[in-house]
Amino acid sequence: MEGYASIRYNRGGASVKSRLAFLLAPPGRGRLEVLGPLNQRLFEVSVDEPEAVLILPSKKAFWRGLRREVFETGLGFPLSLPEISALLLGRWDDPVPAEGWTLERDPDGRAAAGRRAGFEFRIEEFFPASSIARKLTFRGEESAGTLALLSIDFNMSDPEARIGSSIPPGYARVSRAEMEKLLRDEN
Repeated sequence: MEGYASIRYNRGGASVKSRLAFLLAPPGRGRLEVLGPLNQRLFEVSVDEPEAVLILPSKKAFWRGLRREVFETGLGFPLSLPEISALLLGRWDDPVPAEGWTLERDPDGRAAAGRRAGFEFRIEEFFPASSIARKLTFRGEESAGTLALLSIDFNMSDPEARIGSSIPPGYARVSRAEMEKLLRDEN
């Protein structure tokens, strides 16, 4: 699954409006890019479960860690790629583990809201005759925001070749604490 979304994001007192490009290829591989107003990469997260890499182009830095830690640091919430897919597609059945989630369904049986361990979401609008979220709000322990899906494509060409976490030459490897500081400085 590949697509773009507009995202309004609040974290640590800072508010950001940007675009999100995503490419998800089950099981457990994907890439998320947060893009600025001129489509420049603000940061990128590449995932190959159980690891992920967070790349910060403005500081020519990257950090490699466990996916959960990287998502917590970069995005402010520890969702897995199958959970992100389920959230966007409204499909919380196998193989996506709904374990630990409390889901609220609308009259059409679609997952319209849910929560788990400090994270909650609500689908504000669905695409017509679909379970796919057009607009959703979310709130985590450290972040909150609104995501509006602009486009989605299920017939990707060779996603595996486009997902890799290639670190550009000259980028420095940093620790989690150093990346957290660099991200705070960015805001």
